[in-house]
Amino acid sequence: MRNIGHELGEHSVLITPTVKHVAPPLAPLKADDRLFAALNLETLALTMPGSFLDMPGIATPSGVDRDGLPTSLLFSVPQGHDDRLLRTCLAVERMLQARQFH
Repeated sequence: MRNIGHELGEHSVLITPTVKHVAPPLAPLKADDRLFAALNLETLALTMPGSFLDMPGIATPSGVDRDGLPTSLLFSVPQGHDDRLLRTCLAVERMLQARQFH
């Protein structure tokens, strides 16, 4: 397998949705083990590649959907670049906070 750092580039950060959906109602999941398992696989679909590739990641709030449920983005970098990940997420947080007050 090729090194993900080579594929991303020296200063790149991979940004994806954290999950494919917003938080589902809990009651149906508690009542149906198959539904829980299926939704759990769907929930992990976007985060598992980073786990398998040993890529650190940070999920940050990104807004809400049309029903007002929270959404988030996952920022990931190759192994060993944690400082870049933290700097990137702090810069995005500052930018979003500045826009919120203007």
